[in-house]
Amino acid sequence: MSVRSTLGNFMQTAHRSAISLIFGVFVALAFSVPAEAQDDGLYLTITTGSPGGTYTRFAREIGEMIPDIRLEIVPSEGSVQNLKRLIGYEGHEDQQYFQLALVQADVLDQLRARAAGSDVLETVVDRIKVVMPLYGEEIHVYAESANELESVNDIIGAGLVVNAGGERSGTNLTSRWLFEQMGYATETYNWDNYSVEKGLPAIGAGYDVLFDVSGAPNSLGQSISSEQGLELLPITEYGTLLDGAETPYRKALLTRDQYPWLEADVPTLAVTALLVTFDYDEENPYCDLIARLTQAIKDGLRDRQNPISGSHPKWREVDLVGAGNRSDIYRCSARVLNGR
Repeated sequence: MSVRSTLGNFMQTAHRSAISLIFGVFVALAFSVPAEAQDDGLYLTITTGSPGGTYTRFAREIGEMIPDIRLEIVPSEGSVQNLKRLIGYEGHEDQQYFQLALVQADVLDQLRARAAGSDVLETVVDRIKVVMPLYGEEIHVYAESANELESVNDIIGAGLVVNAGGERSGTNLTSRWLFEQMGYATETYNWDNYSVEKGLPAIGAGYDVLFDVSGAPNSLGQSISSEQGLELLPITEYGTLLDGAETPYRKALLTRDQYPWLEADVPTLAVTALLVTFDYDEENPYCDLIARLTQAIKDGLRDRQNPISGSHPKWREVDLVGAGNRSDIYRCSARVLNGR
């Protein structure tokens, strides 16, 4: 299944239900306060990622920066599910309203591209706005050293099974997109998609290559020892992935400081992680809450970036200079980021 197919399933499902959901999405999210918030005091709910992942830790640390605002953190399967939650396409039975989500920038870009041409879908997807860009999530490509692969290009035509993570994860979308942008057809390699639990399953048994897109260092990479005979494959061919002023990608290094079992630093790409929200009107109380959250992060960023703070090291990559000028920035965070 290609990137187009993965996102296509999401968008087809959304399109079938869009007419019935469109008014509910706009009324519930854009113009009113959800009932549970009214009953228990206004608060923010953020959808993140796996319980032990960087998204969840970042959300917890953001919560520590806003002691006067309640932040409910809900784990998820990744960026695709987070976007579905944000725009209300997870269904009605256990519908929960999410005002914030952490997502990979390339997943959001691809969703916007898939929505193009449908007035209904464009109307909804265009109202996903960026509160602020955060840090780079490195693309980790694990393989057995015995396979003697020199880069991700060597996966092609080698008859290897690639595990790109759960189908609703950002890792899955990024992995497929990477190969498509490198000019390789999906028929030249084998996908085996399932989520990776805590720790690293035995590569070489169920699959030969594992993709993981998450901020380095992470618990998965740190769980490896040199005796396991694993390596991280370099990514050095980018195609058009780095083109454009707001490209979601950047060059990155996976280092021995992050993962002591590496024999040398490994070049790769990183995907920008975004904190996003729905485009609430300025009269909506969520506008004020998100503005206050933005101010708290802006004010506390220097402390978080101090190595002795104990905060996640990815805070040191957060750069809010010029962030308020993004084309998709949320109006209520832009006024804080731009000092208004």
